[in-house]
Amino acid sequence: MSIVHVCIYILDLMTIFFTASYYGKAKYQKWYELALKTIQSFKETIISPEEGNYLDVINAQTRERLKGSPELLHYEAIRQGIHLADVVIIEMSHEDIQLGHEMSLALGEKKPVLALSIHENFSKKIHSDYLFGAKYTQKTLTPVIQDFLVRARQMRQAKRFNMFLYPSQVEYLEKAAKQYGVNVSEYIRRLINLDRRAKSSA
Repeated sequence: MSIVHVCIYILDLMTIFFTASYYGKAKYQKWYELALKTIQSFKETIISPEEGNYLDVINAQTRERLKGSPELLHYEAIRQGIHLADVVIIEMSHEDIQLGHEMSLALGEKKPVLALSIHENFSKKIHSDYLFGAKYTQKTLTPVIQDFLVRARQMRQAKRFNMFLYPSQVEYLEKAAKQYGVNVSEYIRRLINLDRRAKSSA
């Protein structure tokens, strides 16, 4: 009989990176402010251009190196903010290529991402285990963010178990994982998620 080891970690407050389109401010600023105010109500640590504190993540050496290029300084602050955050929330009612790139940065680091929009649910367009989308209103925003934070915490809880595989099974998993550009653990998680998705849509 195999032995199952389960490890559960108690999680502290999370750091949230929140951003929105600069070019959408004229039309959507009230929604940006609503999203930020709602996030603040959960008493988490926030890094955000909307808070005005996102440049604080840049060290003095990098600031000096990029002082002649405010655009690159902004980008580096965004990149570092996403890297330091536990989760990322993006208000995407105004779509632009920069927000899409920032989402890709976060998903590439396997950070849970909540894509908010008053127009549509982006998770219906983009399939990723780490992407959560929501079309929201003033009334639904609080439960949407609350549900996302709960699910993000669940994703961070580590549950570990041991299992025994035949050499031929390990060989197959290694080859399959390599085809998808992931490690064996990620490939197994992918199979489980695909199975869950297929059953939920059946």
